[in-house]
Amino acid sequence: MKKSLSISALVVIFVAQLVGILGIVYLKYCMDVQASLYNSMANQIFEEERDVEEIRSLLYKYEYNVALIMISSESNQAGENEELAKTELEIRNQLIKHAQIMKRMELNSEKERLFRSVNDDVLNYLNYNVVLLSMKSVESTESISQFMKSFVFPLVVRVNSSISRLSEMSKVYIEQSKAEMDRHLDSTKYFSIIGFVVLIFSLVISTIYTHRVLKELEEKNKFFQSKSEANEMRILEIQNKTIMGIADLVESRSGETGLHVKRTSHLVNMILLQARKKGKWSEILTDEYIDYVTRAAPMHDLGKIVIPDAILNKPGKFTPEEFEIMKTHASAGGKIVYDIIGGVADKKYVDIASDIASYHHEKWNGKGYPNGKAGQEIPLCARIMAVADVFDALIAERCYKKPMSYEDAFALIERESGEHFDPEVVELFMELKDEIYAER
Repeated sequence: MKKSLSISALVVIFVAQLVGILGIVYLKYCMDVQASLYNSMANQIFEEERDVEEIRSLLYKYEYNVALIMISSESNQAGENEELAKTELEIRNQLIKHAQIMKRMELNSEKERLFRSVNDDVLNYLNYNVVLLSMKSVESTESISQFMKSFVFPLVVRVNSSISRLSEMSKVYIEQSKAEMDRHLDSTKYFSIIGFVVLIFSLVISTIYTHRVLKELEEKNKFFQSKSEANEMRILEIQNKTIMGIADLVESRSGETGLHVKRTSHLVNMILLQARKKGKWSEILTDEYIDYVTRAAPMHDLGKIVIPDAILNKPGKFTPEEFEIMKTHASAGGKIVYDIIGGVADKKYVDIASDIASYHHEKWNGKGYPNGKAGQEIPLCARIMAVADVFDALIAERCYKKPMSYEDAFALIERESGEHFDPEVVELFMELKDEIYAER
């Protein structure tokens, strides 16, 4: 009887140990499978993100090169145009290569349909730019501008929007994959509990192994996060260069060198930093706000792209009718900002850039345009932009005037305090007088 019990006990112990061991083996197998699936999906998503971000990068570079070709002089820069055309062809071939890779995908998911959409939009964008380049020598600036607004800009916005959606979908897929893995890990922990009850040794092994896998996954997550942050920084740099290129293109139409947008952006940044130093508008002047306003300042005159050359470059005084047309560039600029970066940039940044473009010609006394805003109704960023823009315009030579001396320009800004300009902004600007003199 005892022998029978002993054998039964041994059998029970053996079965219990076997169950515990099988539980640990199953746990290890499930964790290996899930880790492999997670790594495979994460690597695939990272490769896809890198491909689409490379397309975005090439698209910005292509757009910038087309802009340079559009503003270059055929008589003076034939060699440069040839080199730019060669670069443009190289970029076009690279875009087509990536687009063809995506086109081979089967349309069995929303993500792959987005890839196809990006492919088609990129090819259409390239074809439209071929037309745009052919228009340079035969069409008016107004026709080119209308063509860009009607066909080129919407495609850029749509491609950027699709790529942004792909990035968001990638993040969702990674989170879903991690959640699925967590669910499987939770279910397999049941077997580790059985192993603990039956065999403490099994639990120790499973705990060590689980910790190691989770640590590896955490390191993977940190790696992909750092890569994502690096990509975001690269996109931001490309975006800033593109914005500066477009702003330079607008300035070149009125005979400017492009230095105006750089100087005004620098003056705006100086005023913002001085305001924070003096404790002004402390609830508004965060690091993010100062960065956004400084980066948005070059877009203040984007609306001039809709103004005819005959008015934009007129050396004399505008007629009342011409001035009314000229004033439309402010509201047009705000809309263009949303058209260009509304779907790809942070909403706060887009709103600030639109406010600067729309309201930098408003006056403190309410006699400005386009809406006759007065005092605190005018956004702070536009009030600061107004001082920087007018000061730089005064000291610069234009087709209709000689440059004013720094002393006279400072005096005019000070006289217009409370009329044209916010008195607090003027006070901050005058405190920077010596520093601005030193940078001449």
